[in-house]
Amino acid sequence: MDDAAKSILFILLGLGLFWFITGGLNRMEEGMFITPPTFEKPSEVYGEVPSFWDFLKRPASEQNLSPEEKLQLEIEQAKKEADQIEYDLEKIKELEDTSIYKNKIEISRSYGSRSNVNEEYIKLKVNNLGGEKLQISDWTLKSKMTGQEISLGKVVKLPYTSQNNYLQTLFVSGGEEIIVMSGRSPIGFSFQINKCSGYLEQFQDFEPRISKNCPLIEDENLPIIGPNAFNDACLDFIDDISRCETPLNYPLDMQGECRNYLITNANHNTCITNYKNDSNFYKAEWRIFLNRTQELWKKDREIIELRDNQGKLVDSYSY
Repeated sequence: MDDAAKSILFILLGLGLFWFITGGLNRMEEGMFITPPTFEKPSEVYGEVPSFWDFLKRPASEQNLSPEEKLQLEIEQAKKEADQIEYDLEKIKELEDTSIYKNKIEISRSYGSRSNVNEEYIKLKVNNLGGEKLQISDWTLKSKMTGQEISLGKVVKLPYTSQNNYLQTLFVSGGEEIIVMSGRSPIGFSFQINKCSGYLEQFQDFEPRISKNCPLIEDENLPIIGPNAFNDACLDFIDDISRCETPLNYPLDMQGECRNYLITNANHNTCITNYKNDSNFYKAEWRIFLNRTQELWKKDREIIELRDNQGKLVDSYSY
């Protein structure tokens, strides 16, 4: 045999030895493969060729293990499978408990650690609903730690003071915020904030405070010309009236027409009547009152859950 033939033989023997120690026939289970061609697309190469070091790091063949080592491997494998089953079951349970409204409404903030029930509240944020409205009156808030649960309840859409109001189902839209107070409502019911709600702050204490953005009396169509025109003293008095304020004291010499106008118009109910048809009358904020006399949430180590009308989890908040 000449030198060239010997070289080829040694190369072939070396390749054969390398093929054997890196898995031999077992390598058929992994590595690079070629998909058969179809009418839709040509053959493709997929997979990876394992490196030599990958094969060296493989566990020893079970034929070389003692019975005790084999048993230990089986126990470890069984434990892995049991852990996987437990994980899968937890995921299934979690999915079964997840509301279809998840991510549509979320608990954005909590002041549940406050010690005064009238200052204890949480904030819900309504995300983009694509024009959809959600009915959430029968949704509940639940303490996972104590088990206490309470529904959000009905609301007054257009609240008048000192008169009966119609309670209705709570529908919310995308972009709105819902402040859920644990305590009682200062005006007796839950309601939506509007451009006249600031008047309520003059005689009631709300937490958090309601913004005072009512229309100014001085911007009304005041009678400044004609036989019943307001005099300068009246107009000066009106200029000094703050937003969302009902005057409680009037000068003794105030013009009668001016006094009567302010008593009739500078108040919450008349503001609503005058502006309720404006396109920007309603604000993107609700005040919900759960009417509790005691705190609902723990001061710490609390998990608050928002659940839909099927009792499924929409969102949770922990602190």
